[in-house]
Amino acid sequence: MKGLGSLRVASYLCCCLLLWCTGTELTSGLRDDDIPDETNVQLWDCVGGHRQEWEIKSAGYPNNHISLKFDGKVLDILAYGNDSGANIQVYTPTDTPWNQQFMYDEHRHTIVSMMNGHCADAQLFGNTSGSNIYAWPCTNNTNEQFIYNETSGLFRYVQNPDLCLDAGTVVNCSMPPFSTYPYCNAALDILDRVEDILSRMSLTEKSQLIQNRNPGVKRLGLPSLHFSECLHGVLSGCGSPSGADSTGCPTSFPHALGLGATFNRSLWSHVSSTISTEARALNNQGVAGLAFWAPDINLFRDPRWGRGQEVPGEDPYLTAEYVAHYSRGLQEGDDPRYLKVISTCKHFSAYDLENWNGNNRFSFNAIVSDRDLVEYYWVPFRSCVQRAHAQSIMCSYNAVNGVPSCANSLFQNTIVRDEWGFDGFIVSDCGAVGGIQSGHHYTNTSDATCRAGILGGCDLNCGSFYGGHLEDAVKNNALTEAQVDVSVRRVLKHMFMLGLVDPTEGQYYTHLTSAVVDTPEHRQLALQAAHQLIVLLKNDGALLPLDPEKVSVAIIGPHGNATQDMLSNYHGNNVLVNSHSPLAAITAMLGASKVKFAAGCDVSTNDTSHFADAVAAAKSSDVALVFVGLNQDRESEGHDRTMLELPGVQQQLVEAILAANQHVILIQMNGGPLAIDKLKESVPAIVEAFYPGEMGGDAIADILFGKVSPSGRLPYTIYPADFIKRSYANMDLRNESGCTYRYYTGTPLWTFGDGLSYTTFDYKWGVDLSTSQLSFDAGRVGRQEDAINYTVVVTNTGKVDSDVSVLGFITAQEQPDAPLKELFDFGRVHLAAGESATVHLTVGPSGLSLVDEYGVEAIRAGHYKIQVEDLSADLEITGEDHVIFSLPEMKERHAFLGRH
Repeated sequence: MKGLGSLRVASYLCCCLLLWCTGTELTSGLRDDDIPDETNVQLWDCVGGHRQEWEIKSAGYPNNHISLKFDGKVLDILAYGNDSGANIQVYTPTDTPWNQQFMYDEHRHTIVSMMNGHCADAQLFGNTSGSNIYAWPCTNNTNEQFIYNETSGLFRYVQNPDLCLDAGTVVNCSMPPFSTYPYCNAALDILDRVEDILSRMSLTEKSQLIQNRNPGVKRLGLPSLHFSECLHGVLSGCGSPSGADSTGCPTSFPHALGLGATFNRSLWSHVSSTISTEARALNNQGVAGLAFWAPDINLFRDPRWGRGQEVPGEDPYLTAEYVAHYSRGLQEGDDPRYLKVISTCKHFSAYDLENWNGNNRFSFNAIVSDRDLVEYYWVPFRSCVQRAHAQSIMCSYNAVNGVPSCANSLFQNTIVRDEWGFDGFIVSDCGAVGGIQSGHHYTNTSDATCRAGILGGCDLNCGSFYGGHLEDAVKNNALTEAQVDVSVRRVLKHMFMLGLVDPTEGQYYTHLTSAVVDTPEHRQLALQAAHQLIVLLKNDGALLPLDPEKVSVAIIGPHGNATQDMLSNYHGNNVLVNSHSPLAAITAMLGASKVKFAAGCDVSTNDTSHFADAVAAAKSSDVALVFVGLNQDRESEGHDRTMLELPGVQQQLVEAILAANQHVILIQMNGGPLAIDKLKESVPAIVEAFYPGEMGGDAIADILFGKVSPSGRLPYTIYPADFIKRSYANMDLRNESGCTYRYYTGTPLWTFGDGLSYTTFDYKWGVDLSTSQLSFDAGRVGRQEDAINYTVVVTNTGKVDSDVSVLGFITAQEQPDAPLKELFDFGRVHLAAGESATVHLTVGPSGLSLVDEYGVEAIRAGHYKIQVEDLSADLEITGEDHVIFSLPEMKERHAFLGRH
């Protein structure tokens, strides 16, 4: 019978060759939106896309089936064939689907027919591209084994993991006649290639392409472009482990807020470059995309924001520096011909509220002054465009001054593209295009909404609104196809820039394997990042560091044995963290006999029934390490905080432990700042650990026991509890006592930049400022003809080797509406005990500029104060004001072309 099967296959191949040789139009049978019934299932190179993405439906017999995610066609044994060697095909589901019943045996990795018990088998053709799949009696051989990944939907062939289960041939540029088309010619300019493929696309294909779940254009060999997240590691499932010590899972670094606390530009670049390397390798395995919605560069204006954990901090300069290094680390790599991945800066603009007091992000209208937009909210996005050269920007859910962000032509076209020079594409936050109509009621028809989005500058819709309505909007004359083409062209350009159309053989990134995922070097980098972010807030009596040879400890609190909570949000699958909790790390360091553990309570509930266990552990130990904080139930996307204090009964737990043992070290694990007004005074040592990532437990142990000196600096202000009285929806930075260190006139618990060390440092100016130039002309500085540089000699005067971050601030002394002070530069060095180093800080045009009420940014004459740690100096700016940026004229700014 197997011989008869071979004859059937041979006949099939001859038929296919005859069609090719006689010039039959091959492409008509290869369109992804027209996969015919009885299309044979084959093995083909794993490229993703809708011919290779499957779902397993296990609703119980007779409803078990394996279907294409794209169109729902299911695996089917041809003509109810019960013989060995029957073709497996795809077919529309039927009412009596006996030959369509398949189950996936995840233990044997086999696809089994429930009709006859046969396995999907590639025996006849081995393991080459184009091999057909048949139903044969199960033999437990590798030719009938497939590894299914639920996230990607791919069935990888065990005998050759580069091949996947495929519903028909995948077209590519190596095949005639496509190889003769201009868009397949890699030697041509990308824009010429884009124009060629654009001319071959239908309006339907264009509409489907400019959404995040786009199918590509398979009949032209254009694969789909998959989008994902990588705020601090690739958000994906795990790939194949590369060895016994590898998990195959993406490395989960500390969250962005923690990375901001390091004030370390080179670390940001190294982390993001590592992430994009893993992204490419995971993409090659079919478990990750190539376009990433990262970094999040909104500013942590208010401590209640549930997504503050995603951003590097509250300061615009810090965040501008972060994006300049993080985005370039994602996009740039070892092959300058191609983007490594696409970096998307999000969320533009003035987005920092989820759901507070009746205001939700989907309908919130942020009222923002021109001054605040230019001086604060837009600063990181300008850096994203002009310094990072990120290729994508995400528009936000909210409206600004009455115009939904994704329909704001002034912001997206006039400012971002015309003024700043952005040449990438703009993608909506997920559902935000539909929200123009449903959330903001800015439009009242789908045609008008499509028009507002496209003409407002939103090229790609995360969601289905464009895919469902854009074609009708053109047919109804709300838009022209040429206007749609502007957006399609931008998206296509970046697909070519990623190398998606070019042969993979000559591309460096397409050959990255699981050997570059979860490596020892990546784990060490995650540990290094976690070391550098930890902030020592208080250390009375030099309680820290602890001597591991001399102390016993009680580990108490809801985060004492934290694992997944250390990963923050938007993290990929990660199993490594489960063995690197603080408890595990400290136990490994001290030995089990010197460590007691009692959580005492959880993060949120009011249950105090386990306090006694915690108190007993504290009483019988030399030191109590109390781990408190927040988790994703208390702060997350869609969920803002309603209080700044510790939730649940955590404060009561700390107070109970203090009554039992005065040697208490409080370790906070959280995103948003915690108002610990009372505990600040009573607890002798306080450590801020943020969400420190997969190696967080080890990093905390290293800090507590002196293996590493703390060097993190706060990336935000920690306010007293009564800050909650300020209206969260008030976007004005200056009123109601202000917000962030730049404008807050109250007394914070700790301010931006605070952070202690286990050693001491001495700071001296590197140049005698009494004889150096202290006066500069505004125009010359603005044109960068003169540089305002400060050199600071830093000496480690203590006995402990340590990193140190040196922060420079500037204050305009004669401008009443200027910020109280502004960060203008920073540097980080490592100093052994007794060692000195010189740190160079520069006051650039952006650090010196001031913004007036009309949004005009200029370097203005006046007197300024420079402060670097405990040093200060005077600076004078003379001459005429030098304008750096000004908003368009009022009349132009309020003329919205896109509204219909």
